[in-house]
Amino acid sequence: MRIMIKGGVWKNTEDEILKAAVMKYGKNQWARISSLLVRKSAKQCKARWYEWLDPSIKKTEWTREEDEKLLHLAKLMPTQWRTIAPIVGRTPSQCLERYEKLLDAACAKDENYEPNDDPRKLRPGEIDPNPESKPARPDAVDMDEDEKEMLSEARARLANTRGKKAKRKAREKQLEEARRLASLQKRRELKAAGIDNRHKKRKRKGIDYNAEIPFEKRPPPGFYDTVGEDRPLEHIQFPTTIEELEGKRRVDVEAQLRKQDIGRNKILHRQDAPAAIMQANKLNDPEAVTRRSKLMLPPPQISDHELEEIAKMGNASDPALAEELGEGSTATRTLLASYSQTPRLGMTPLRTPQRTPGGKGDAIMMEAENLARLRESQTPLLGGDNPELHPSDFSGVTPRKKEIQTPNPMATPLASPGPGVTPRIGMTPSRDGNSFGLTPKGTPFRDELHINEEVEMQDSAQLELRRQAELRRGLRSGFASIPQPKNEYQLVMPPITEEKEESEEQIEEDMSDRLARERAEEQAKQEALLRKRSKVLQRSLPRPPATSVEILRQSLVKGGESRSTFVPPTSIEQADELINEELLSLLEHDNAKYPLDEQTQREKRKGNKRQTNGAAYIPEIEGFDEHELKEASSMVDEEIQYLRVAMGHENESFVDFVKSHDACQEDLMFFPMNNSYGLASVAGNADKISALQHEFEIVKKRMDDEAKKASRLEHKIKLLTQGYQARAAKLGSQIQDTFKQMNTAATELECFQELQKQEHMAGAYRVRNLAEEVNKQKALERTLQSRYGDLLSGYQRIQEQLAEHKKQLKLQEAALEAVEAEKRAEEESVEAEKRAKEEAVEAEKRAKEEAVEAEKSAEEEAVEAERSAKEEAVKADKHAKGEEAAAQNHAAEEENEKKSQSVEEESGQITMVTDEEPAGFT
Repeated sequence: MRIMIKGGVWKNTEDEILKAAVMKYGKNQWARISSLLVRKSAKQCKARWYEWLDPSIKKTEWTREEDEKLLHLAKLMPTQWRTIAPIVGRTPSQCLERYEKLLDAACAKDENYEPNDDPRKLRPGEIDPNPESKPARPDAVDMDEDEKEMLSEARARLANTRGKKAKRKAREKQLEEARRLASLQKRRELKAAGIDNRHKKRKRKGIDYNAEIPFEKRPPPGFYDTVGEDRPLEHIQFPTTIEELEGKRRVDVEAQLRKQDIGRNKILHRQDAPAAIMQANKLNDPEAVTRRSKLMLPPPQISDHELEEIAKMGNASDPALAEELGEGSTATRTLLASYSQTPRLGMTPLRTPQRTPGGKGDAIMMEAENLARLRESQTPLLGGDNPELHPSDFSGVTPRKKEIQTPNPMATPLASPGPGVTPRIGMTPSRDGNSFGLTPKGTPFRDELHINEEVEMQDSAQLELRRQAELRRGLRSGFASIPQPKNEYQLVMPPITEEKEESEEQIEEDMSDRLARERAEEQAKQEALLRKRSKVLQRSLPRPPATSVEILRQSLVKGGESRSTFVPPTSIEQADELINEELLSLLEHDNAKYPLDEQTQREKRKGNKRQTNGAAYIPEIEGFDEHELKEASSMVDEEIQYLRVAMGHENESFVDFVKSHDACQEDLMFFPMNNSYGLASVAGNADKISALQHEFEIVKKRMDDEAKKASRLEHKIKLLTQGYQARAAKLGSQIQDTFKQMNTAATELECFQELQKQEHMAGAYRVRNLAEEVNKQKALERTLQSRYGDLLSGYQRIQEQLAEHKKQLKLQEAALEAVEAEKRAEEESVEAEKRAKEEAVEAEKRAKEEAVEAEKSAEEEAVEAERSAKEEAVKADKHAKGEEAAAQNHAAEEENEKKSQSVEEESGQITMVTDEEPAGFT
C-alpha cells in the first residue's frame, strides 16, 4: 500500500493551480483550494501564497537600510518575526534567513567569508524543512498519472466560473439534445415502417429564408451572351511620388493636429464660450507652471575670509624665491624647485575628495557583531563580565540616520606625523618602538632637490640601527609584494651562419621550395629533440604517476638504509645507486616537463591558481649529445649480448624473454604494510591479502572517481544536448516522412509521365473524334431548336384555348348552380307546407281534446307553432338551395376534371418531345 505524505517541494504546475484557485475562491477558503492539489494541505497552500506567490512580496536584494532596520528591530523585539516582517517590508521567513546570514558574516573573523559555503544549505538527499519559501521546481517532461488527473480535475473545476446556473444550463442543453435525438429516431422508425408522419409547415408571414432565395433572378432558358458580365481587372495604385513613398512627415502631422485644435477651440467658443475662456486662462496662468525646487546645499565649510587667508599664506610663503623666479630665465626655473606645491606636514589637503565617505561604513557589521555576542553570552546567574558591545542607538523603532557631509578640511585635525618625523608642538609623541623621531637639527621637510642628508645620526647610534632595520623591513615588504613570475623567458642564440662564397648567378628561391625546406628543417629539429628524450617518451610507453615515483623513491631509500654502514659498498651496489638516482631524476624530469594526461587535466581545472603560483619547477638533468647517446646505447647492447652469452641465453627467443618478463612483472606486487614493492611468491598470505585489498581499494576509488566524472559529464551533456536530442528525434521522424513522401511522389511522377506519353499518342485521335461529335451535336441541336420553337408555339396556342374553355365552363357551372338552387327551394317549400298542414291538424285534434282545460294555452301554442313552422320553412328552403348548388358544383367539377385530363395528356406529349434532347448538349 502506497502511503502519500502531503508536502515536499512545490512544482510549477502546483503554483499555477494555486494562483488560479486564489483568483476564483479568494484568500480565505484554503480547504477548498487545497482540494485541487493532491499533495498539499490547506496550511501549506496558505504558507505558499503568503511566503512566495503573493505579488506584494519583495524578492530583490536586501538594501543597507533594510539590514539596519532588521537588526535594530531584532534587538528591540527578539524572535518576534511576524511583528518585524511588516515593518521591514519582507516575509517572516525572509527576515529570519537574512538575520542568520548577517550573524554568520559577523561571526566570521577572517575576510574569506563566502555566502555560498553556508552550513544551512541543503545537501543532496536532505529534505527542505521550509519548501514554501523556495522557487518552484520545473515540471517534468513525463508527468505522473496522479499529476495528470490533478490537472484535468483542476481545469474542469476552475473552468466553471458561473456557479450552479452554468451547470443547470448545460444540463438543460443536454436534455434538449436528447429529446431531439429521440424524436429524430422515432420519425426514422415510423418512416421505415411506412408511416409518413410529416409535420405541418407553419405559415410564415414573410419569406422563409431556409427554403427560398430572396430576390432571386433566374437566368432565362436557352443560350445567352456573358460578355457584359466580364469585369475589367482592378488596377492597383502604386505610390508614384516621393511624398507617397515616404509617408506623412512629422511637420505635416503636427500642422494637421494644430488645425484640429484650432477647429475644436472654435467649436468650443461657439457652444460654450465661458468654459473655453476659463480653460485658456488656466493654461496661461503663470502660477500653474511647475516651479523648479530650490537647490538645497549645505552651508559652506570655509568662509571667504578663510579662503583669502589661505591664498595669502601661499603667496607669502617665499617672497625671495618669487623675486628670483620673476627675474631669472627658464633655465633658472628648471633648476630651482617649487616649494609652493608641497603642503606642510600634517596639514589636510584642501582638495575635496572624489567620493563622500559613508557615514555608516560598518554599521551593519557592528550591529550584527553585537547581536552575535549577546547570543553567545552566558546567563547572568553564572557571573562574569558582560560582552563588549559597539555603541548603538535605541531612541526609536528605526535606527537613527546620520547625515553624510563632505569633511571640513579646516575642522579636521591635522594628520599625525609618520615614522621618522619629529612631532609638532601640541602633538602626542609616538609610542611605537619601530618609529623614531627627528632631532631638532633634522633635515627640512621640503627638500625637493635632495641636497641634504635625511637624518644626522652622529648623536645616536640606536636611531641609526632603527633606521637601518626600518629600511630592511621596507625592502623586504617591497620584495614580498612583487608578484610571482608568470612567464619563463629563454634566450636562444641564433646559429652563426658560415659565410659562403656567393655564386656569380644567385637564383631566388621559390616560395613553395622555401616552405618545404623550412618544414623539413623543423621536422628534423623535432626528430632530433625526440631522439634526445628517453626511450619511454619516444615509444609512448606507460609511465608511473608522481605518487608512484615518490613511493619508489621511499622504497629505494629504505633499501639503501637497510645496508650496513660498517661494510663499504661494492662497485655493483654503487652502480645500482647511481642507476637508481638517474632513474628517479629521469622520472621526475619527464613527469614535470611532459606531464601525464590526468595531470594536465587537473592543471587545466586549476586555471588561474597555476598562473598566480608561477610556472612549475622542472628538475634539471645532464644533457648529452646525440653521438654520446648512440655510444651509450651501443655499450648497453654489447653488455646485453655479453650477459646473454654468459648466462647461456643466446639461444632464447624474444618471445620467451617477453613471457619471462611478464611472469616477473606479475610476480611483482606493492605491499602497503612495508610501503614498498616485493615478490608475491616470497611474501606471506597476510601481505598478499593486504596488497590485494589495497589494490582493490585503489581501483574502486578510481572507479568511483571515474563514475562521478562520467555522471557529471553525462549531466552536462544532457543539459547541453537534451533539446538537440528532442529536436533531432522530431526532425528524424519528419525526415522519414519526407522520404516516404518523396518515394510516393517519385512513383506518382513516373505514373503521370507514362500517362503523358500515352495521352500524347492517343490525343490526336481523341481530338478528331471529339470534333466530329461536336459537329454532330451542333447539327442535332439546330434541328432540335427548330422543333422546340414549333412545339413551344403550339403549346402556347393550346394554353390559350384551354384558358378560353375554362372560362366557358365556369359560366355554365354558374348557370347550372342557379337552376338547381331554384328547384331545391321549390321542393323544400312544398314539403314545409305539408308539414305545416299535418301539424295544424294535430294541433286541432289536441285543441279539441283539451279545449275545456286549455283554450288559451292552445291558442298560444298554435301561434308559436305557426312561428316555428315559418322558420323551419325558411331553413328548409335555404338547405334545399345549398344542396342544389353543391350538386351542380360536383357535376361541373367532374366535367372539368375530364377536360383537364385530356389537356394534360396533350401537354405531356409535348414535354416528352422536348425531353428527348441530348444530355451532353447545353
